Parts: sequence; C-alpha cells; structure tokens
Amino acid sequence: MTLKLLLGIIQLAFAYTIIGKVALILAIPPGYATAIFPSAGVSVAALLIWGYRYSLGIFLGSCSLNIWISLQSGILNLESLSVPIIAASGATLQAIVGAWLVRRTIGFQTTLTKEKDILLFMLTAGPLACLINASFSVTGLLLTGLINSDQYSYSWFNWWIGDSIGVMLGAPLRLIFFANPRPLWRGRRFSVAVPLVLMLTLTISLFIGASRWEYERLQYDFKEISGDIFDKLKSSFHLHVDAVASIERFFYSSSFVSRTEFKVFVKNLLKRESIHGLSWNEVVSNSQRDYFEKRIRAEGYSDFSITQRDSQGQLIKATKKDEYIPVTYIEPMRGNEQAFGFDVSSNNARLNAMTRAKVTGLPVATGRITLVQETEKQAGFLLFYPVFNKPGDSQVEMEKSLLGYAVGVFKVGNIVEASLSNKNKKSISIGIYDDAGLKGESVLYGPSDVESYTSSLFEWAGQLDVGGRIWTVRFWSTDDYFRKHRAWQAWAILATGLLFSSILGAFLLAMTGRSFHLDILVRERTSEIEDQKLKLIEANGFLEINVKELERSNEELDQYAFIASHDLKSPLQSIFQLASWIEEDCSDIFPEETKRHLITLKERINRMGALLSDLLVFSRISRDDYQIELIHIQTLVEKSYTFNSISSNFRLVTMNCDAHVNLPRIPLELALRNLMSNAVKHHNKNTGRICVSYDRLGNEHVISVTDDGPGIPPHLQEKAITMFSTLKPRDDVEGSGLGLAIVRKAVERFGGRLEIVSDGVCGTTVQLYWPCL
Repeated sequence: MTLKLLLGIIQLAFAYTIIGKVALILAIPPGYATAIFPSAGVSVAALLIWGYRYSLGIFLGSCSLNIWISLQSGILNLESLSVPIIAASGATLQAIVGAWLVRRTIGFQTTLTKEKDILLFMLTAGPLACLINASFSVTGLLLTGLINSDQYSYSWFNWWIGDSIGVMLGAPLRLIFFANPRPLWRGRRFSVAVPLVLMLTLTISLFIGASRWEYERLQYDFKEISGDIFDKLKSSFHLHVDAVASIERFFYSSSFVSRTEFKVFVKNLLKRESIHGLSWNEVVSNSQRDYFEKRIRAEGYSDFSITQRDSQGQLIKATKKDEYIPVTYIEPMRGNEQAFGFDVSSNNARLNAMTRAKVTGLPVATGRITLVQETEKQAGFLLFYPVFNKPGDSQVEMEKSLLGYAVGVFKVGNIVEASLSNKNKKSISIGIYDDAGLKGESVLYGPSDVESYTSSLFEWAGQLDVGGRIWTVRFWSTDDYFRKHRAWQAWAILATGLLFSSILGAFLLAMTGRSFHLDILVRERTSEIEDQKLKLIEANGFLEINVKELERSNEELDQYAFIASHDLKSPLQSIFQLASWIEEDCSDIFPEETKRHLITLKERINRMGALLSDLLVFSRISRDDYQIELIHIQTLVEKSYTFNSISSNFRLVTMNCDAHVNLPRIPLELALRNLMSNAVKHHNKNTGRICVSYDRLGNEHVISVTDDGPGIPPHLQEKAITMFSTLKPRDDVEGSGLGLAIVRKAVERFGGRLEIVSDGVCGTTVQLYWPCL
C-alpha cells in the first residue's frame, strides 16, 4: 500500500465519521437513524472516482462513527462492539454495490447530462443499493437488544431513507469537487452546489423549528396526561377516606354493631379492588382484656388472642399493658387472618397516627408500613378514623368517650394500578413519596433513585393530602411514551425537503450538463430564426391583406342581408295581398282543400315576413352604433312585456328589478322581447308564468328570464341558439329560428354571454351576462 493510498483511506474515514456525526444531530428518536446520511453518498462517490481499493476507508469510518455513538450513549461493551462491525460491513458492501451498479448501467466517467443517466444514477446508487446497509445495521441493533421488534420497521425505514437521500445529495456534491472532466464539473459549483446547500440549510432550519414545536407539544401532552392521572389518584384516595368515614358514621349511629352487621355494611365497599381491607379496632383496657378475648372466642374463633410482633417480626401474644387496640372485625377475613386480633397500638407508627386522630377527631394516615398480612414487598398504609361515643368539649372527655377506630387497610400499589389505564401503564412511570417520611421510608410507590431516573425524561409532580400527610406524586415519561406519541411532522418536513433537494439537484445537473449543447443549438437556431423572421414578415403582409379582405366581405355580407331582408318585404306583402284577394273573390267556388292551401300559403308568407324582419334585426345588431343609457330595469321589462301583447293567461313576475344600470337600451330591450316571446311561443300550456330577475355578480349585470314551460334538454341547448334552428317543426310552432341567435349576438356585441339553464323537464332559465360599462 502506497503512502498516497494510505493517506486517502485515512482522509475518507475521517470525512465519513465527521459528516455522519453531524448528520445524526437530525436523528429521529430513538436516534439510531437520520433522514439524511451524506456519508453514504460520500462513500459511493469515492469508489466511483478513486476505485474499490478505498473501501477500507469506508469500513474504518463507519466503525469509528458507531463506536463514538456507543461511547456517548454509555452502552459500549464487548457485546455492543458487534454493532459497529455489522454496520461498517453493511456500509462498505452498500458502497461497493452502488458503485458497481452505476458502472454497469451508465458507465463512469459520466457527465450526468442526460435525464436517463441521472435517473439511473440516483436510483441504483440510492434506494436500490441502500437496501443493504439498512438491513445489515438495523438487524444488528435488534439482535443486540438496542431496539425491540416493535421499533424494527420504523428504524429500518428511517435508515433506508437517510442513506438513500444521503446518496442522492452527497454523491453529486462530491463529484462536483473531484470528478472529471473538471471544466464541466467545476462549472456546477455555483449553479448546482450553492442552490443545494441553500435548500439544505432552509430544510434543516424548518426541521429544527418543527422539532422544537413537537417537543413542546409532547411535553404539554405529557403534563395533561399526568394531570388526568393525578386527578384520578386524588379522587381515588378521597374515596378511600370516605369509605373509612362511612364506617365511623355507622358505629357512631349504632349502640352496638355485630360482626355480621359489619360484614354486610362493608360488602359493597370491598368491591373496590384497591381496598385491601376494612376493620373495626376496638379500644380494650387491660381489665377488659379477658372478657374481650372470651367474647371473640365465643363467636367461633377458639384460638383468638390479642397479638403483637416481637423484635424478629414474629406474631406473639400481646404483653400486658394499660390499653390495647386490637383488630376486632376485619373484612375480608381471607388474606387478613394474621391481622385479626393484632394490637395496632403495639407499633409506634400506628400508635402515633391513632394518637393524632384521637386528638384531632379527624382521619389520620400512617407513614409507609409493612402490613401484618403483607406477603409482597409493597408499601402500605393504614387510615385511622376515631369513633367517639359522644362529642366532648375537652380533650379528656373525648378520650373517655373513644370507642375505637374505623380503619382502612390499603396498599399504595393497588390504588395506583387501579387508577392507571392500560395504555398509560407502559408510557408513564409514577412515584409517590411521603414528604414527612423518614429516610428510606418515604418511598410509597415507584423508584427510590429519583435523580438518576429523571435525567432525560419529561417530569411533572403534584401533592396529595391523605389523612393529614402530604404525599408528592411524580410522573416520568418512558421510551414507550415517545414511541406511542411519536409525531411525524418534523420528520415529514425533513424528508420532504431533502427529497425535494434531491430532485432539485438532479434537475440542476441535467440543466447545467445540457447548457453546453444548448449554447451550440442557440447559435444554430439564431441563424435559422433570422431566416424565418424574413419569411414571417412576408407572411404577415399577406395575412394583413387577407384580414382586410375578410373584414370587407363581412361588411358586404351584413349589407347584403340588410338589403335583401328590406327589399324582399315589399313583394312579399304584395303576394300576401294577392292571396287575400283570391281568397275573398273565390271563396264560394274553391273547394275546402284549396281554401286550406290558401290559408297555409298566407301562414308561409307571414313566416317569411317574420324571418326577414328577424334577419334585418340580426344584421343591424352588428352595424348600428348603440348608445349606453341609464336604464330602469323594471320599466324596461314591463315595456317589453306590453310590446309583445302577451295573453293575460301568462303572468309576469319581477325580482330585484328596481335597479338603474348603464347598458345599451335597444339591444337589451330586443333581447327581453325575444326571450318573453319565446317563453310564450314554446310553452306547452295556455297559461304560464314568466319571471325576470336582476343581480350584480362582480363586474357583470345578470338578467335572467325564467318560464315554467317544458324546458330545453341539455343536449339540445347549443342547437337552440344556432341560427335558423327550431326544436319543433315550424308548422307546430311559428318561428324564424333566429330568436335566441339574435339575443346571443346582442349580448356578445358588448362582450357579454348567454347561458341556458334547464333540465329539459321543468322550465327554462336564460341568463344574460352584461359587462358593467
């Protein structure tokens, strides 16, 4: 190995490590993969430029990077050393396969100027080859226990995406600075590298902002969830206190409570799984002890005696003293047999709590204790509620009237578990601590080493007052909380931005690679354009001549239509007069069939006259110079209705027509008259309704004419506005076929439009859109 090769391998390993470590700043929790890993692109580009012998540099760089991560995580040991080796093997094999696929598909050296070559380069070296390292590395994490099976698919996908985008961005950037031919690649530094770096900077900035927002949202959600659980715990503890208080009321209100009555009373209370036991602890003086024990034995408990614990924690018969407070009734009995008869005053913690309860008359909880009946290492506490025979004014009187204590036997763990839903049990850890507890006895539930437990987690705390003792309840998030509440917004922003950057890079490569060819084409096309320009000037000259000829022809056509329709009306009237004279003179000698022919002839003459009139109107629309006037819509509608001499069987309705607008009066009146005439002429009944409405939509006046006739089917609506077209035979409905054509031409003359709205079954609405003039 030459010195140059050795230095190159070391430089490649160093670049791989540093670039990879920077990229992992953007890693998505649990932090083993990132949405961009440019080191993957550096690797494949290095092998393309300098050859496969630089593979050792990739292996060393990947190993160094993963060992660095393990050292920072504090998980480096002989077993975890296998992960860097597996990841380095996958990264090296991935770079070799990627370079081989590029050489195989498009060859190298390549200028990456063709879209096909760029696409193949991105796909083969990126998503295809990157399947290798994702599978190698994530499987290694799973086998060494750094991730579990639930995290496998997520971590694999992240790893694959990160390597793929890293290749699509990192490889082109490295080629720009090191690949040949140098003039081409050097020219891409500003046109490709700079935009890519700016795009990456923007994407990463957005990602950091989104990540910060997601973190704050997760923290807020955690506090909300913790607060809900805290409220449930608070409510649960209060319910437990209330349960004991109900027993105190029961004994206070009764002169005597039997064991059976006690059992029946607490039966419903014990349905709560978190209540381990409820008891009645009677106050027994030394003089009453024998009688008390005989009374209990008479109830069927032949071995009963008042007990206490010795120095080794074993239950023994209670030693003689002035007063005992034994567990007299306890339910459920099963599981609490050892507590039955136990003198709770023999324990200092219990005695202190009972003394405070007796003095205050309030329920008092003990500190952390191990219950007599406890078989597990779970913290418990007792809640003592004093029961007095009668209230006293002085402390002495209260102590004399003390009958005993209603007692709740609780395990803190049971209460907490009952308050947690299944979805929160793995997501949130809870610790409950007695603020007044002695060292080593303050932990009621959860971890004892709070400082180390909360070093990198969300935390929230609240305080409970349980039987006069202040408990601090702490909540911590777990890894499971992050998995269940994982947000994708930041990842989506990063992945989308990086993917867009990759596409932008491919686009810029294609554009810059083709710039040279385009320069040549531009020069060639410039000379061709000059030639085409001369030809275009000549063609434009002929086009202007043709346009003028067309305008002249249109004018002549309009003039011809005007003259023809005007001049034909006089002889047509003469023919009608002759037909009338013949009908009058020969009415007695003509047969009925001839008379019918004369009537048909006169109808045809009238139809021809109407056609000539409409044709004259149609030609004038484009020739006359109409003035814009201030028009009162209501007045113009009523005038048009009256002009048509419409039968009284048809009712005119107007809506919003009390408005003044600036429009050409004659074309508008012509349009209204034709539309009203059509509404009556084409109606399928002798009675009907015509509605005219006005509205202002943006910069348009909308005037609508609606009838309740048979309607126009949608497929015939275009035909209805075509010249000389009728939807029914002319013998059924008299008409020239120019009505709607005239209306459309009148509207379009002023830049408006006509629309027909009808389902072909029930009525027709013709909407005229006139621009505001």
